[in-house]
Amino acid sequence: MMIPLLLLLGLGVALTAYEISPRSRARIDDYARVLRETHEAHRAADAHLSNAGTAAAVATQHAQTSTHPQDAHANAGQAATDAGVDQAVAATEKNQEAARKTAALAQKAKTEAERRDAAQSATKVVDREDKIAAALARLGVGECGVRSYVRVTAQKKDTLLAKLHGEGMTVTGDNPWDIDTRHPQAKVKLRAVWDPKTEVLKLIVTSSSILASCSAIWEKLEPKLREVIGP
Repeated sequence: MMIPLLLLLGLGVALTAYEISPRSRARIDDYARVLRETHEAHRAADAHLSNAGTAAAVATQHAQTSTHPQDAHANAGQAATDAGVDQAVAATEKNQEAARKTAALAQKAKTEAERRDAAQSATKVVDREDKIAAALARLGVGECGVRSYVRVTAQKKDTLLAKLHGEGMTVTGDNPWDIDTRHPQAKVKLRAVWDPKTEVLKLIVTSSSILASCSAIWEKLEPKLREVIGP
């Protein structure tokens, strides 16, 4: 005896509903949410990185046109460099967020397709790190990477800047701040960027002499930072 087509279709719907239980649906929805957040972090990081690249190109163009260290082209070039550094720092922040989301994605992945999504996202994070480093190199800064410090309250930030100033360093600007260590040999200059929402302080080495290695710079600065920020 043949089973009517409508009955077969009804059984199929019932089986599908049975297989996708509320628990399974919740897991799939949770995975989809993290995947969307991961994609958004990647999109934002790419946008900031693109802006950093554009700023680097503008800075290079002005540098090639400039005829004097203080002419209009030199000033515009410095402004473009400053903007590019800020965008590179923002790209780093979003790339780190993408890395965290990718880790969560990998933990939640159950199917082969989901594991493939996580692996592709991890590859993007690593590739973007290289691109950010290249953008900073084009801007002529960032040879020592970007250091992040968490739980930096407004009070800690102000105390740290005052401490650096009190030790003879020149601190100018207002988020970002440019810090000149005024060391006669090392000639280290830094940029500090503080996010009041996340209470994260980021430091980037904008310039230094060939006599100052990255490890030596951070070994000198870290104790001063930790005195105020904590471990």
